[in-house]
Amino acid sequence: MRFSTIGLAALPLIVAATQQESPIDQFKNQAQYYANKFQSYIPNPSKSFTVDSAHAAAAKAGGKTLSILRLGDWRDIITSSVKPTRTTPEEWWVLVSGGNKTCFGHCGNVETAFNETAALFAANPTAPHLAYLNCENEPVLCNSWGVGPPTLWIMHVAAPPAPVDIHGVYLNATTTTVKTFTDLHSTESWKETPLYEGIFHPFNGPLAQYGLNVPLGYVLWVFAVVPSWLFMIGISFISRNIM
Repeated sequence: MRFSTIGLAALPLIVAATQQESPIDQFKNQAQYYANKFQSYIPNPSKSFTVDSAHAAAAKAGGKTLSILRLGDWRDIITSSVKPTRTTPEEWWVLVSGGNKTCFGHCGNVETAFNETAALFAANPTAPHLAYLNCENEPVLCNSWGVGPPTLWIMHVAAPPAPVDIHGVYLNATTTTVKTFTDLHSTESWKETPLYEGIFHPFNGPLAQYGLNVPLGYVLWVFAVVPSWLFMIGISFISRNIM
């Protein structure tokens, strides 16, 4: 009876010893824990940012349709305007704007002028296609383009495989008016700005050609929103386990 009593008392210790995790399992569990912790601090752009349809509605009501560019469909929206048999490129004006975080709340004047310009362009057959990119709503797309507000990108889009020419015009958030846009169209003074030929070019750039622009856009966005102390925790954890 004495032996049986001792055996029963030691049984939980024996079970715990046999169920003890190996060093590899402990490392995996710790890595998973910190990975889940790290992921919880990374916002999801599809959840954190909502599509701003107010500008599209205002533009349509005024006249010229203003397309809203999103990460998932911007290329289809722009290229769908180009017919395979068309010999001249389609002209697109893309207003890059933002909100309190990306434009410090100063882009409202530019957006209003752009919407009012859409109404004037409605009766002009030579007017360009209009589009709106809000970096507050689409941070990954803006990062993948390497562009920030307030900027007007003027694109000449021809049927593939012809390259897409882009001229970037910086807009003054305070002084931009409807006349700013109408003058750009009538005088074509935007042609005096150099062609955009950077690596972030969404059509011709090497990042786009190798499919790296969107992954890099996510990386840049994560570095912008994740606190620096969280990266330090991750680096400390990795270095401690390697050593």
